[in-house]
Amino acid sequence: MAKQNRLSKDLLKIEGQLQEVLQPISPRTEFVDDLRSRLDQAMIKKTTTKRVKVGLLVAGGIVGLAVMVISIIRSLTDRDNIFQAISNGFARLRKREQAVSV
Repeated sequence: MAKQNRLSKDLLKIEGQLQEVLQPISPRTEFVDDLRSRLDQAMIKKTTTKRVKVGLLVAGGIVGLAVMVISIIRSLTDRDNIFQAISNGFARLRKREQAVSV
């Protein structure tokens, strides 16, 4: 704790010395205007990029959901193939059981 107090006092001392030595200046209006316009352009670009990313994520989610719904509907309506696959599976199991028992 004492070390932190000493550090704070040292920083305050340095800050005081800098305030005495350095004189504040106001920047030129051209510099401020140029900086403001560059910052605005950078912010607009960043906002646009963020919107594009969000749009792509939403579009991907919608496409994924559509594919999932179509797959579920196809699997529920294609019962003949489901029954065929199940019966083929049972036939293979019976053949294996017969082969093992022989």
